[in-house]
Amino acid sequence: MVDSNSAIKGQWSALWLCFLTTVANYIPYTGYSTQIPQMMKDLSMNYTMVGTLASVSALSGGLVFPFAGVLVDKWGAKNVTLLGLLICSIGQVVFAYMPDYQWMLFSRVILGIGIALLFVAPYAMAIRWFEQSDKIGISLGVMFTTDGIGTVVALYLYSLILIEFGWRGGSAIGAIIVFVMFVISAIYMKEPPHFANAQPENNGRPERKGSLLKEYLAAIGHKNVFVASSFFIGVWGSLSLAIYWVPTLLMEESGWSEGLAGFVGALYPLAGMICAVGCGLISDRMGKRKPFILVAGLGMTLSFVGFAIALIFQQYTWLAVMLPLSGLFAYGGMPLSLAMATDTVGSKYAASVTGLIFGIAFILGGVVYPLALGYIKDATNMYTAGFFATAASLFILNFLIALIGKDVKNTQTKDMANLSA
Repeated sequence: MVDSNSAIKGQWSALWLCFLTTVANYIPYTGYSTQIPQMMKDLSMNYTMVGTLASVSALSGGLVFPFAGVLVDKWGAKNVTLLGLLICSIGQVVFAYMPDYQWMLFSRVILGIGIALLFVAPYAMAIRWFEQSDKIGISLGVMFTTDGIGTVVALYLYSLILIEFGWRGGSAIGAIIVFVMFVISAIYMKEPPHFANAQPENNGRPERKGSLLKEYLAAIGHKNVFVASSFFIGVWGSLSLAIYWVPTLLMEESGWSEGLAGFVGALYPLAGMICAVGCGLISDRMGKRKPFILVAGLGMTLSFVGFAIALIFQQYTWLAVMLPLSGLFAYGGMPLSLAMATDTVGSKYAASVTGLIFGIAFILGGVVYPLALGYIKDATNMYTAGFFATAASLFILNFLIALIGKDVKNTQTKDMANLSA
């Protein structure tokens, strides 16, 4: 029996490898974006065609997310991680040397599948390594910092390679980088001992499919999973407004330079890294998730109210300050809402639940939510209306719905009958 307060040997090394794998995922995910002007020139693309490149990868990834979790539960987190890295490596090669725009679209579909696998499997691996030591919060906090680090790597460091070798040669080098991570993961990544040494249940007799299905449906239907899905929809939906609308306003209305406005936009995920790790650590020690989630949801709501008020009074410096503040609350709540969901279902269904949450948030938060709020902005021709509408939605999605969540004690063995509670 493993002491719930003791660390498993090798868990921090495993977390570091999961971290690096997820950071590498940002190369195929967003790395090409700095070369869009040159790509448009070389392939005679318009902005609609460029937007379609992002949309097709988002669509294929969003459709794969729920199944990615199931694959992790069935094949193991390591195997799915390796599959994701291999798919992304191949997709990068196709992207680099495709003969026309249609092949480029095909490569983005392939990459969307691999990207989705790499957003689920490493997170599931981190949860498995830290579940028994009751440090899921800190492990997920560290993993969510990959959003900021991965963005910097993909949009700055990797862009230096693209500038030096061009977008085709640079994309091929990106494929090599991802493949190197495949080799490293194949050699060093492994499941935690309690998974690697797990014995078949029921004395080797296969568990009935009806029982497994009942447990799975109970797991994904738990109210804590609903709370996490709702929180992620709010964060990912408001993310595009925060990091695109605010820099645009600073440039158009206040005359800020592109570089300074872009730096402010980057502060959203970078500032959030502080809360992601800090709140995860404190939450693990307190054994509580819900209070932090509620504070995060309320903080996000007030931040967007602050955006609108700053815009009304034309206080653009205050508008800029609100952006990293909003990021602090968003990234403080995301890992803990996911941790509360995985606390509930245990590592047995953690991957399936993670894939479901990411998939719902990816489609609703990443596609439907921004379109709806963009329509409100266009209909009123006012940014302030969009910010107030976002604040209202965040109050519902990230605060009111979070009230129904319930902290549970994380244990190795879960009574699945309790999941329907």
